[in-house]
Amino acid sequence: MRLCYRCLLWLHPPAFRRQFADEMLWIFDQSPARAALFADGAASLARQWFLRSGWWKIALAAALAAFQITAGGLGLAMSIRRVGAPAIASEAAAYAGPLAHRPIDIEIVMYLAVFAFAGIAAMVILLTFWMRRFTARRVR
Repeated sequence: MRLCYRCLLWLHPPAFRRQFADEMLWIFDQSPARAALFADGAASLARQWFLRSGWWKIALAAALAAFQITAGGLGLAMSIRRVGAPAIASEAAAYAGPLAHRPIDIEIVMYLAVFAFAGIAAMVILLTFWMRRFTARRVR
């Protein structure tokens, strides 16, 4: 178990390992609850690499992009139901071909543009306030 814990400590970033590895290993040797310390070491490993390295910024950007795309898709779906449903029924009767070849209504494009602009504006505003708060903490 001690060898596994040493390997877990070795996986930590070098600066963290130099500062805390000896003390963490000493606590591991002295503690009877080694399984809990092993779980804490694994959580510390994830925390050190993910939060301290800046990977969380990439994960946050991907999550916000997925949210923006989802919100835009929901907005488009709502606008198609609201605006496009009667038009689709009338065009289905007018055109003999499949619905995939029907012309796009300008109202649907306008709704899509409004939702895309609103999503981008909301993300810019939220990230501006968030970065301002983040940099204010770092300066102190």
